Amino acid sequence: MADDLIELRLLRVLHPANPAARPPEARFLAPALEYRFAIHRLSDGLRVGRIHLRVTDDPLILRALGHAGYAVDEAHRRNGYAGRAVRLIASLARLCGVSPLWVLIEPDNVASRKTVERAGFNLVDTVDTLPEGMALGLGPRVCRYTIRHGRPRPPPTPARRPKSFAARRRRDVL
Repeated sequence: MADDLIELRLLRVLHPANPAARPPEARFLAPALEYRFAIHRLSDGLRVGRIHLRVTDDPLILRALGHAGYAVDEAHRRNGYAGRAVRLIASLARLCGVSPLWVLIEPDNVASRKTVERAGFNLVDTVDTLPEGMALGLGPRVCRYTIRHGRPRPPPTPARRPKSFAARRRRDVL
């Protein structure tokens, strides 16, 4: 997946059938299918960060960590990479049928909060972090953001030309 500045390169897929692939403190995530991506700058292929999407409706996972999380390496911040990656992941989430899409951010992470707001997410509330989230590094409180998607659009169908056009084209070729 890519836009005109970044590309998301799939690093790993964690399947629900393989809970041992996760560390003990993250075993509660086992029911979720998770896609992990590296964020690469298109101009030179440099890896600038990471992002992931959990395809789940498990209430514990959604309340503890949400569907998506991301980080941009410090040397590459303030270049818009996070916002672009979040928009790409939101598109993937829509295709996977994830709606609403939840992202949890610590209240003092103002830059990240602005990033998701610019990407179309809305602040729902600020709540105490669950122990499962704290075990994975979240602070004591989190802001819960969401974006709703409509039903995934079906793939476009090829445009049909009127028969008269096709008949004229055959005549011109012969």
